[in-house]
Amino acid sequence: MADQEDEEVFEIVDFTSASEWEVFISRLEEILLSWQLSLKDKEEVVTSFVDLNGDWKSSSEDISFAGHPFILTHHWIEQSTIANDASKVDLSTEKKGCQVFATLMENHHDFPFNCLPLAKYYGLSDFVVIAPAGNEMLTSEDRINLLLSSITIAVGNIQSRAPVFIQLHSKSQQLYQGTFECKNLRTDFQMVHLKRIPPTCKYLSGLIELFKDKIGSTPVDPVDLSVCWTYSLSDVRNGGWEKWPQPPPDFESMGGVVGNATLGQLGFGAIKDPVKEIRVSAVWTGLNEDVVVDSEVYSDLDPVQAPMWIARLVLNEQVPSLLIKSLCSFLDLCRSSESIEQLLGKNYTVLQSPDSPEYERALGALTKERKGYGLLSSNRLPFGSKKAQTGGPIPETMMVNLLNYLFPDAEGDVESQTHPYPEQFQTDCSASIDSTWKEFFSAFKTSPVDSLVWRLATAAVYTMTHLNGIEGVAHLWHEIVLELRFRWEHGYTIPGLETGGMPDLNYCRLYQKLQMLNCCINHKKVGNSAPPAEATDEDEFYDAEETLESMEVTPQKVLHSVWNQPQGRKERTKMKLLRSGETLYEPVTQALLPMTEDMVEEQSEMMEQLGDNAEGSELRARILSASLLSDMEAFKAANPGAEMEDFVRWHSPRDWIEEEVLTSDGCKMEGRLSGRMQAPCNLWQEMWRAAKPIVAWRQKRLFDDTKEAEKILHSFSALRPAQIATLLLPAVMHASIHRLLEELRPNIQLPDAVSNCRAAIAKIVQIARHSPLDLQQYEDLLPVLQKIEVRLSQFNSLRRRIIDYGDWEGIDEFVTRLLIDGNVSLAGGSHSPAGRALLKAMGSLNKKDTSSGLPSPVKKEFVLRAMAHRPGNGSTCSCQKLFCSVDEDSVRLAGAWTQDTLFY
Repeated sequence: MADQEDEEVFEIVDFTSASEWEVFISRLEEILLSWQLSLKDKEEVVTSFVDLNGDWKSSSEDISFAGHPFILTHHWIEQSTIANDASKVDLSTEKKGCQVFATLMENHHDFPFNCLPLAKYYGLSDFVVIAPAGNEMLTSEDRINLLLSSITIAVGNIQSRAPVFIQLHSKSQQLYQGTFECKNLRTDFQMVHLKRIPPTCKYLSGLIELFKDKIGSTPVDPVDLSVCWTYSLSDVRNGGWEKWPQPPPDFESMGGVVGNATLGQLGFGAIKDPVKEIRVSAVWTGLNEDVVVDSEVYSDLDPVQAPMWIARLVLNEQVPSLLIKSLCSFLDLCRSSESIEQLLGKNYTVLQSPDSPEYERALGALTKERKGYGLLSSNRLPFGSKKAQTGGPIPETMMVNLLNYLFPDAEGDVESQTHPYPEQFQTDCSASIDSTWKEFFSAFKTSPVDSLVWRLATAAVYTMTHLNGIEGVAHLWHEIVLELRFRWEHGYTIPGLETGGMPDLNYCRLYQKLQMLNCCINHKKVGNSAPPAEATDEDEFYDAEETLESMEVTPQKVLHSVWNQPQGRKERTKMKLLRSGETLYEPVTQALLPMTEDMVEEQSEMMEQLGDNAEGSELRARILSASLLSDMEAFKAANPGAEMEDFVRWHSPRDWIEEEVLTSDGCKMEGRLSGRMQAPCNLWQEMWRAAKPIVAWRQKRLFDDTKEAEKILHSFSALRPAQIATLLLPAVMHASIHRLLEELRPNIQLPDAVSNCRAAIAKIVQIARHSPLDLQQYEDLLPVLQKIEVRLSQFNSLRRRIIDYGDWEGIDEFVTRLLIDGNVSLAGGSHSPAGRALLKAMGSLNKKDTSSGLPSPVKKEFVLRAMAHRPGNGSTCSCQKLFCSVDEDSVRLAGAWTQDTLFY
């Protein structure tokens, strides 16, 4: 017995410890207080209008109850200043009261679109949701009631200013229940979702009866009503609403290939329609049950006469696009490793071995005797492709079109050319683009717009996308190399390049190489021509002088010996030779050595390898002084009897120092060489003594055009398709952003598209100057370009749809607002310009003979409000609200029922 008594003594239950239920309520209150949702000892300020389509924010905390994890989330909307809608600004007033009750009774924010479900059902701008964590669902009625009672206690203890909801069943069903308390009033938020639609829920008459039955008492005022009927324009296929997301291409100009309207333009547009549907909602607000009848047999609600229409846009996600598809294919080409010989065979290798005829012909060009080249009797240049094998990956007719596009001068005169090059190239962007974009293109290191490299880039993308892929690119490049060799051998200038004596280092390397090849061709033509006729004594003359004094000071002409006749004179100068007093003539000199960027880098690397010692410095100076020796020899030939001082005065005036010297005859100016020119072992002195009077065209050539041209052509013929693609990649990206800007017309005010274009241009400028080439950076750029392309495709598709049913002055502004905001309110409904176009479009969908001429709505939404005494007549008058949404196969009822907890 004693043992039994001891056991009973130690079986003590501590009823003062907190239970799991109390811990949950305490934790819930703690979180709500940390979010500053308590109104204890505070008076709430009510804003009568809140834009529920604004920027929503959220904050979450983890909480558990009886071992079950939950997530507590606070949702609220940022109270931003509304400056674009004057009517909304007038409605934004503040007063003392309860924000929840004010929003429940406010009808100005009924039927929002870009908001959370609870905001749409009840018009709330601030609320808390408790949802099971993970994949758990609340389905047990006991658990639901226990949670609701716990929430009610917590909300009442801290006097929360925001209602608290719990999420029921699956999250996709969007089913909630909640509660809210303010002083002596409690609002219960209840929701029903049915798959079968009861007849009473289809029309206002039945909903009003259901609403009054739920209230249980007669409303103080007539029931306030808001109605929204929504129509879908997703099935329009007649008229201009084509199945194509963009205008169909011209099959004849493309040889049956889909994807490009013209050969010289990159593909653009969405592959499928980016616009899923346009929804048009007819909205009535401020109605009451006494003036509106809506039943199964009769309805006063005519959508055509609705005072407000709301157009809403629904877009397709993950829309593929033509330009990005082409760029992805081109980047894959940059990663390939096959050579042209591996892809096409040995017959398509231009310089395959020392035994090949092409190799012998190339070497023969270095040693054969020069001959003059005249124009061909035919107006058409024979393409190099005529000498190549037939039956390649690209059909012969298509290859001729490609080569005519790249080398239009082969077709004859400018009038007969299909794709002539512009007379003056635009270095940044074409005239079709808004001029405000030009400054962004100033740092592009690619090629001028519509130049040969530009066209080659677009042709390569076209070939890779539509003409047998990498094999087609290899075939095209093979024919281009043959064409370039033909032009070099026959002295025909390469078209599509800026005319100038030197390669422009501001452009990409391929463009510089082609400019260098043009320099070789021009230099070759000049070298093969006869030397300029020498000026004889009879040809020389002086301008007539007006006075006798001027004739007396004219120097006597000096007669040179036969073996010392002046040659290679370009023009007279105002200077005189120091010794003889003859006029100093500027000589005809050899042109400066043209160099491409890679040649400059090779020369710089070679100079660095010579070292910094005296021997290396002297050798470096002698290498760089080849052109100086040529100029000295030309100067001696043009000015017999000249001294080095004369040459320095003409060639390097800074090294000739003139000083005022005092003599017996007075002050006069005397000149002398600078200190560096008088230094012992001066290179200029040594070269002057070694220089012989040799006219420029008889000197050793500083620029070996044959060697440089063959070097370029040999390097071109040895390129793999991947190397060709990497050379063209900067121009391809330039052409891509240029193509997007052509679609971004000045009337299209899409801020996201404009900002993405600026970001893309800045990125292209950066990576185009990066060495070595980083393909990953180009891949990272594709998502930005895709956003731009899809956005512009959305604009084009939407505008084309609407303009088929009506065109007015503000259509571009309407389309832009619809894309940016997602919905546009049309005051005047069907009587507004946009409303008339949408009404016409909806009328074409009508399959039933209805009085309004419109199809059946895909959704009906109703909001019913009333002030009533609940639960009894002595209770405080409180707000009651019912939201009803009727789809084609379901109905949702969301009610907010308020009752007095103090006076029954």
